[in-house]
Amino acid sequence: MITMQELESGKTLAEVQGMTEELGRTLARVAGEELVAGRLEAAREMLEGLAVTNPHDPAAWTMLACVERRRGKILAARVCAETAYRLSPDDAQVRLVRAEVLLCTPDERPRAAAELAELRSAPGEVAARAQALLTALGE
Repeated sequence: MITMQELESGKTLAEVQGMTEELGRTLARVAGEELVAGRLEAAREMLEGLAVTNPHDPAAWTMLACVERRRGKILAARVCAETAYRLSPDDAQVRLVRAEVLLCTPDERPRAAAELAELRSAPGEVAARAQALLTALGE
């Protein structure tokens, strides 16, 4: 059980519980496999656990945004994507997922398109995905 003193010290629940980075990465990998397999509830539960135990990890928030978008929970996806972006605004994958979530809201599509245009020069798969989305938008 986490104490008030530990909370006040700024420790995360993961740190208090002794959760290793390796265990966190393994849980994220399994959650990703659940997401790919379409088992969204299982993925959501794992990723919510990761986000709660280490709220400073943008990867958990980014993956959770993907899950919520696929579940049709656009507001929840937006909150998760924005949280990830605030934690890691220069991360190309975080920016891509945020743009994908923004595309779900018609008023935000111009912002999403602008972000995707910038991501065309990102490394690897991010650039390819950004270009594919821009092409689908007719840009």
